[in-house]
Amino acid sequence: MFTMNNTEGFSQEVLDKMNAEVKKRLAKIDPKSKNYKKAEEEIENEVFDEFCNTYFTPSIKL
Repeated sequence: MFTMNNTEGFSQEVLDKMNAEVKKRLAKIDPKSKNYKKAEEEIENEVFDEFCNTYFTPSIKL
């Protein structure tokens, strides 16, 4: 899960949204599955990338 300690640049409100999205996606996977931990990591990475693209837009300074 995402916290202020393991991420930078996100407000607590955004972190809460990110965690809710991870939980929503994880709900589709059986927690007893042997691949659960790997799936959790992949989902966290996907959510992180999606939120980075949403909340941080690159800009070029000329």
